[in-house]
Amino acid sequence: MELRQIKGDTWCLEGAELIPLVRLPGDKCVLLDSGHAFEGEALTAALEGAGLTPLGVFCSHAHVDHAGNNHYLRRRYGAKLCLPAGEAALSANLTMYKAVYNAFTPRNLERRNGHLLGPVDEVVGPQDGMMEFCSVPLQVVHTPGHTPDHICTVTPDGVLYTADALMAGHVLENAKLPYHGLHEEARQSMEKLRHTACSVCVVAHQGVVKDLPGLVDANLAALDRLSEDLLSLAVEPVCMDQLCLAYYHKKHLLTTHIEKAALYARNIDAMAEYLVDIGRMDIQVQEGVRYFVRA
Repeated sequence: MELRQIKGDTWCLEGAELIPLVRLPGDKCVLLDSGHAFEGEALTAALEGAGLTPLGVFCSHAHVDHAGNNHYLRRRYGAKLCLPAGEAALSANLTMYKAVYNAFTPRNLERRNGHLLGPVDEVVGPQDGMMEFCSVPLQVVHTPGHTPDHICTVTPDGVLYTADALMAGHVLENAKLPYHGLHEEARQSMEKLRHTACSVCVVAHQGVVKDLPGLVDANLAALDRLSEDLLSLAVEPVCMDQLCLAYYHKKHLLTTHIEKAALYARNIDAMAEYLVDIGRMDIQVQEGVRYFVRA
C-alpha cells in the first residue's frame, strides 16, 4: 500500500480501495475504514513504514472491504472501533447481520463476514454534526442507502470521505450493477452530499475528486442507466429469476460462484423494488409467483 497526502493532516492509503487517515502529532493516526481482511499485513506494513500507530478506526459501514481489519487492528494495536449505531447493531452478531444480508445462507455469511462481527467501543448517533473520536474532531454526514446506516466523514482539513455513498473513476464508468441496498435513500443521500462543504473528496472506489456536484450527477446518471437496462428486460412479465438471468446475459455477468450469484441477485432485487416504488415497474402474481413488468 502507498501512503499519499491529500491535504494537511489528511492522508490516504491506496490499496484495493482508498483508506483515508488523519495524522496526529507524533506517531499516531485515526483511520477512516480499514479495508479488506486480505490487506491486513499490507496495511500495517504501510502504517509502520511511515512510523504510524492507529489509535482507532472511524468506520463508515460494516462491509468486508471497509471494516475487514477492524478487529485485527484492535488486537494488534488496541485500536478503538467506532461504527454508526445501526451498523454496530447489525454487526453485533450473525443473527443481526443475517436479518439484513439475507441473500446468503447463515453459514456462508459467517465464513464470508464473520470477522466483521463483534462489539465496538463507540457509536455514531443518528444526528449529523461534529463528533470527537480519539481526540480528532470529525464532521458526520449520515448517508443511508448503500447500507442502512452508512455515513460519510469530513476531516478537520475539509476533506470529505464518501466511503460507498458515491463511486468514481473506472469503478463508476464500468459499473454493471447498482451498488445500493436502498435506492431511494441512496439517491437522497447523494443529493445531500451535493451540498456538503468540502475542499476535496476521497471516494473509496476509487478516486480523489474536487468536483463533488459533478460526481453526484455522474452517480445518479449511472443509476438511471442501469434502471433503464433492467426495465428493458421486463417488457413482458418475468419472474425474478428470469429477470436476473436476462440481466446477467445483457451485462456479461454469468458466474458459477455462489456468493457472487447471491450478491448479484440481491442488487437486482433492490433495483426492482425501487422501480416498483416509483411506479416504473409493476408486480403481478400468478400461482403464488411474483412477475415483474415495466409499467
